[in-house]
Amino acid sequence: MSPGRYPHPRPLGSTLCSNVLCILLLFFSIVISCRAVNPSHSLPQGQDPPCLAFSPTFTNMDSKNNSKSSEKISEVASLRCAFDLFDANFFNGEKIREVAKGAKEFNIPIIRANRKLVASVNGGLNNPSYLVFNPEWGSEKPQSIDKRFSYPSVSGTKRPESEEDIAFMSVLELGDLIKTKQITSEELTNIFLRRLKRYYHVLEAVVSYTEELAYKQAREADALLAQGMYLGPLHGIPYGLKDIISVPKYKTTWGSKTFKDQVLDIEAWVYKRLKAAGAVLVAKLVSGSLAYDDIWYGGRTRNPWNIEEFSTGSSAGPAACTSAGMVPFAIGSETAGSITYPAARCGVTALRPTFGTVGRTGVMSISESLDKLGPFCRSATDCTVILDAIRGRDPDDPSSRDSPLDDPFLVDITKLTVGYLDDAEEEVVHILATKGVNMIPFKLNYTVESVQGILNFTMDVDMLAHFDEWQRSGQDDDYESHDQWPTELQRARMIPAVDFIQLSTIVVQGALQVPGNQPTSRHHQWLYTIASDGRRLWLCLSSLNAQRARGKLTREVKESFEVDAFIGNATDWEKVCMGNLVGMPVIVVPTGFTNISNPPHGGSRRRTTVTTGIYAPPHRDHIALALAMAYQSATDHHKQCPPIDDLGPNDSIPNPPTVIYPTRLLHH
Repeated sequence: MSPGRYPHPRPLGSTLCSNVLCILLLFFSIVISCRAVNPSHSLPQGQDPPCLAFSPTFTNMDSKNNSKSSEKISEVASLRCAFDLFDANFFNGEKIREVAKGAKEFNIPIIRANRKLVASVNGGLNNPSYLVFNPEWGSEKPQSIDKRFSYPSVSGTKRPESEEDIAFMSVLELGDLIKTKQITSEELTNIFLRRLKRYYHVLEAVVSYTEELAYKQAREADALLAQGMYLGPLHGIPYGLKDIISVPKYKTTWGSKTFKDQVLDIEAWVYKRLKAAGAVLVAKLVSGSLAYDDIWYGGRTRNPWNIEEFSTGSSAGPAACTSAGMVPFAIGSETAGSITYPAARCGVTALRPTFGTVGRTGVMSISESLDKLGPFCRSATDCTVILDAIRGRDPDDPSSRDSPLDDPFLVDITKLTVGYLDDAEEEVVHILATKGVNMIPFKLNYTVESVQGILNFTMDVDMLAHFDEWQRSGQDDDYESHDQWPTELQRARMIPAVDFIQLSTIVVQGALQVPGNQPTSRHHQWLYTIASDGRRLWLCLSSLNAQRARGKLTREVKESFEVDAFIGNATDWEKVCMGNLVGMPVIVVPTGFTNISNPPHGGSRRRTTVTTGIYAPPHRDHIALALAMAYQSATDHHKQCPPIDDLGPNDSIPNPPTVIYPTRLLHH
């Protein structure tokens, strides 16, 4: 935008308002079919009636004037229908026509130019938004990222005779086998590739095998060890990545048939971190289509503990494969439930870290202020090891940071006060209390009633900004389940912030090179833009109403969070929305099993998993991890293996499943 165009800076509100109004023009072709709203609707004095709710009669007027007046009335009536869709039907007729004229002549050309510049490629991989959400509650200073966690010593591990037993060993146990040269990384890689292929058709949890790359990385790990170089506990350990995480030369399909042949020449930051730690990538694992639930172009991923069930959540592949011993660990993602839901359903331990802890370069984006990457593992100890390898600031992800985490292995849990909600698992509360934790009843209080709506607006608008071209080109017609993203993003088109996201990406990127001082506030997050005279103008993110409500929620949760952590249901939808909006970490922990309903004659070994969540404030992931490790040190629920090969005497794998679960909306 040329400084000469505006002699004075335009306020943020007018820019946002203009973008709101320009969307109206998208509906001009359909609003003629609108019909009147409630005719008894009261209007301010001088305001025209609602759309098409009147039938004027003209007398004693020139026919030409009659025609022009009729056209104006028809135009205003049509426009008023569109204004109703935005809850903005308060202008009089003349102002409505002025708004439409200004939007058509001024806003649309700018928006189209901005869209062409930053929104012509789907997925949000390029031009990240600099409207950065910061979940910090205080003034914590990050420790040096070079200071790694002090892992517990593992020694004396013996190689089991059975490959099945090897497949369900922990990361630290497998690492000890490699370090002591009882098994090579190449052997281990071969074991897990065979298991991935063996259960592929049962679970529908694998998108592609990275076999050539895996054996190359495994041989390199073995060669380094032969030279006396040991990279740490992940040296030579196989793993899988959710298929929204890009790896050069391999397909990154995002779970969608529209993109099933897509190969991105991008090395994701989290993949770089794991490669540097010596880990071996063996497979790209299922993501629900465009990271929505468990339906993908190749089928629908099932739960290894009960193959009549689907896994739920878009990190379906990482959860199912870790549960079934097809990989020792996997990396998934969550925007709103896609780590917590499949981890709970498939009975694995998984960590949704504090927002910003793990860099997201090279990862398909839904919402840049909500997306998080986290590990699916056999235990909280394994989650801690993986988090240590992948945490740290990603220079190409503006939201990532060096999180000020303490060492989870050094936390003294006897000094902690931990709350438990009404839906907490009693066994967890009891065991932590016996280990010296001060356990107290707790309730998290906040007055914001629209938590789920705030998350919906934030997530759907951001998603549409990243897949604007996908919708405009009609590719949403080919989506795997029309009642998921296509329906949500059609609705999101009616939220005017979509094009504001495109505009702000350009403006603020250009602003980054200009020096200036950032204002301080404990309650707000800040971004900046440039005035026409070159001054840096700081703009508060909470100037957007939904984000102001999000800010209010964050403040109230912070004030109510009077404990070091709390225990509660990990899949309660309100908690899922609240936790993701605030950016707080939670670890999902298996706490037991129950019998399935309606088992076959003779019984079944299939089970329904029971889990709980341990929540901590942002950047206190180490507390949640320490508590989970303490609980698991006294239980063995996390060590159990699903009965994929041994269902029961009269049990079999149904195809298709006999129990059909309705689509879980909004679990991204």
